Amino acid sequence: MKKSPSQCFGERNTEGTTSSPSIAIGPQSGLSRRSFIKNVAGAFVTVNVFSLASGIAARASEGTWEPPLGRDGWMGPPGVANARIDGYAKVTGQKIYARDYHVSDMEGWPGTEAPVMIIRAINVDDAFIGLDMSMLPPDLRPERVIYGEQVEGKVELTNTIIHDQHLDQVEDRMRAAQKKRLESGSSTSETEGITLPGDFMWPFIVPRGAGAAFYGQPVAFLIFKDRATYLGAKKKIQFVDSFQQYGAPVKDPLIPPLSPLTNYVRVAGDGPEDTFSYSQNGYDDNYNEEANNYRRQIEQAIADNTASSTWKAYGSDFSMQAMDPMFMEPESGLGWYDASTKTLNLVVGTQSPDGDIGTLLGMFEDSEISVSTVNLFSCYPGGGFGGRDSSVFTLNLGIAAVMSGGSPVRLAYDRFEQFQSGLKRHACKGTTQVAFDTTGKVQALTSNMQFDSGGRRNLSPYVAQLAGVCAGGSYNIPLSAIFSEALYSTNVSGGSQRGFGGPQAYFIIESLFDEAARDFSVSPFDIRRTNITGPGDRTVVGGPITQSLQFGNILDMAEADPIWQNRAADRARWAREGLSYGVGFAVSNQAYGTSGDGVLAAVAMDAEGNFTVRTNAVDMGNGSATTLAVVIGETLGANAERVELGNADLWDALQMQYGSKNGSWDDNNWTPKSVGSSSACLTAFHQVHAAVESAKALFDCGIFPAAQALWGAGANDLKPSDTAWVDGQLTVKAGGFPGLTHKQLASQIMESGGVSSVLGHAYFQETWAKGTFSVQGTSHTWGLDGIALTYGANNSFTPNYRTSVVRTCPAASSYVRTVFAPCGNLIGVTVDPRTGDVVMRASASFLNAGKIHVEGLVSGQSQGGVAMAMGWTLLEDMPPGPEGPASGDWNLNRYFVAKAKDVPLDQRLITLTPEGDEKTGRGIAEAVMCSVAPAISNAIYDATGARMRDLPITPQKMREALNG
Repeated sequence: MKKSPSQCFGERNTEGTTSSPSIAIGPQSGLSRRSFIKNVAGAFVTVNVFSLASGIAARASEGTWEPPLGRDGWMGPPGVANARIDGYAKVTGQKIYARDYHVSDMEGWPGTEAPVMIIRAINVDDAFIGLDMSMLPPDLRPERVIYGEQVEGKVELTNTIIHDQHLDQVEDRMRAAQKKRLESGSSTSETEGITLPGDFMWPFIVPRGAGAAFYGQPVAFLIFKDRATYLGAKKKIQFVDSFQQYGAPVKDPLIPPLSPLTNYVRVAGDGPEDTFSYSQNGYDDNYNEEANNYRRQIEQAIADNTASSTWKAYGSDFSMQAMDPMFMEPESGLGWYDASTKTLNLVVGTQSPDGDIGTLLGMFEDSEISVSTVNLFSCYPGGGFGGRDSSVFTLNLGIAAVMSGGSPVRLAYDRFEQFQSGLKRHACKGTTQVAFDTTGKVQALTSNMQFDSGGRRNLSPYVAQLAGVCAGGSYNIPLSAIFSEALYSTNVSGGSQRGFGGPQAYFIIESLFDEAARDFSVSPFDIRRTNITGPGDRTVVGGPITQSLQFGNILDMAEADPIWQNRAADRARWAREGLSYGVGFAVSNQAYGTSGDGVLAAVAMDAEGNFTVRTNAVDMGNGSATTLAVVIGETLGANAERVELGNADLWDALQMQYGSKNGSWDDNNWTPKSVGSSSACLTAFHQVHAAVESAKALFDCGIFPAAQALWGAGANDLKPSDTAWVDGQLTVKAGGFPGLTHKQLASQIMESGGVSSVLGHAYFQETWAKGTFSVQGTSHTWGLDGIALTYGANNSFTPNYRTSVVRTCPAASSYVRTVFAPCGNLIGVTVDPRTGDVVMRASASFLNAGKIHVEGLVSGQSQGGVAMAMGWTLLEDMPPGPEGPASGDWNLNRYFVAKAKDVPLDQRLITLTPEGDEKTGRGIAEAVMCSVAPAISNAIYDATGARMRDLPITPQKMREALNG
């Protein structure tokens, strides 16, 4: 007899129970384990972090990563990588991704795993009633069906959404549950198991009787006894809409734009100061009122000057579709909650392990499910691009683990599920107007952009914020009024997908600059030379530009490139084949990092003289592990043998305070920000700085004192700068002392109890904070604001607080962004006038990457950026709502990404030589891709005379444009 829905949730469909044996969780063979304590709501929770990927890094020194005989290994001389540190393991299929692991791989876990299937809403108009389990024969039914009532908790909103503005049944249920808690004095009701984190607007799972807030929102978790049952059930129900049952219509929630809103207005002054700008006036109580007044004046100035022909204005509406990250490995993980020890174990590949741990702890803070220990096994995620930043995957895995009845669970999305639920790059609509005087000098800009947040707030308003900075392009604009906002919708949620608002903004302004250049009858390079920004200028928020950008060199090289110089001959050649050929150019000035970044790294020397770099950062395929392995080589005379990623516990070892509510620079253990989530653009500048400065600290207070002891009293007057690494030995430049090997130095450190590792924290806001520290009676200054040390063979960190600090510029908090990676893209395309097919034929990228740490990685990032941006521009058509991947039946047969045949063989990257004394790299993960879309669009106009304003530029749109 079929059970009613109310009888099913939380129950098994077969008799019996699953035991929860108490088994100690020990580290895997060759793995690194670190522990720390979190104080959550007055209760201490132990958090253990295991780096599964570090086990692979350990095997590098044992030779198992070495390529076949006749080829060099990954590590070259100090500072050089011959190949990626993880490359051989990846291409030979070793276990490094979360998807590679099963319960059988985890020591101490029960031997069987229960697969989890998440059923996701395909209807947002009607109330969800339940699932039709009669569609499954008894032997294929799940052991547990979890509906939203079991995990529903109170939502704490951290944006402008007000509870009373939610009119649907979800909000009514929440208020009723809150009232019950208040009346009973209990922190949770009987049916509530999990508390929602503060940044979530909706329950993790839609309660029955309520409407889904967005497509793809979970409506139920199904937990199966084994993989065979799971696969059999999936085959019967995955694409069957009637499996989900819906009832009466529900009201749409009333949600205003997600805060913070972006309102950037700048009026340049006659001198070095602005008359008005966000960076200068953003903290005024009446900033928005003043900004809107100036906005009206700017709009009126454009209207008056264009009417009098003093200025010429170019403007239009634009739109861009959502985009899927399409990383290699769909999200996957293992979970096991041992109720007997109150331990939650998770194996995940996440972009933000620190954030995931914090959110997990918060989920169970007031829960009737008690968690006293969290073990997080961190793996390579298998690509990220922002698509795994603040993803709910880890949280859903945690829910499944604690609700499984003691069985370990495996949650592994297939590509259909990843398309249906994974974070997307935001769809965007915009209206922009740019006004030039009669000499071609830009005078004013107005821009209004709306980003589709989908059903979750996530990082959407901050994506809109960076888009506002990028709206002014790479130009010095005296008058600008920019408004950008993220809007709730019922679509799949948007995230920080590669570009973070930059690609959308640059597509708009670079298209308009091309239009103006043609109207002024000047080259695309000349109009940009007239307006390009550089040191001494200000951004559209009024922040000063202090970096060397080298746009002049970029424009010169692009204009001299064969793609541009040979365009007439190439046009004639392609015309003989019946194709129209054109060349387009565009530039971008993409920012990397945020307006305040906290980063850290630990550099350790073992008893054999080998080095290990540990970081909280995650390598998302951009090569962070390889870069961090070699950047310490110059300082320490050798590359790191091991790199351990995803160390979410390192911050706690520093025992520092952070945030405006917990202190100030006057406190010697305070910093403005602890750490953030990983980003591909944070490696070359931010993470490298933390690793290099920690390496310098290890040399200054560990290795050099050991060398002095070995050299004897005659070395007492030497300074670290008097030494140099020569052929793997530490020598004195002036001679007179024997060279010392790493093994000799390590032995001295271990025997004397000297400093054997340094964990350093750094903070950047326009400049790096510089701290002075006293270590064993000697004062040192590094680009760090916090350190912790280990001594000899003792692996426990001891905090060492600074004695003073050179703090960052206080005004920089209002500059929004201060560091940039300029790039120009020159692209040739053909257009088939019969079919509308657009094909890239040639591509040259001119990139200011600063100091290049690993050339091959920069090249790979560039090639990937061009391919991804080309796919977004021409191929990746993703409709919103049920017509798109929210339906659950989208895969690569419907979502077309760039293939090898779509990328031109004539694709080159030209990197600029750093100017002056620039010794740092720049975050370039998104820099190359930001100007690809407008360059393609401008090339299409050059070929056909059709101006394309809506992405993707599909053959159908192209045919319509060509046919008028």
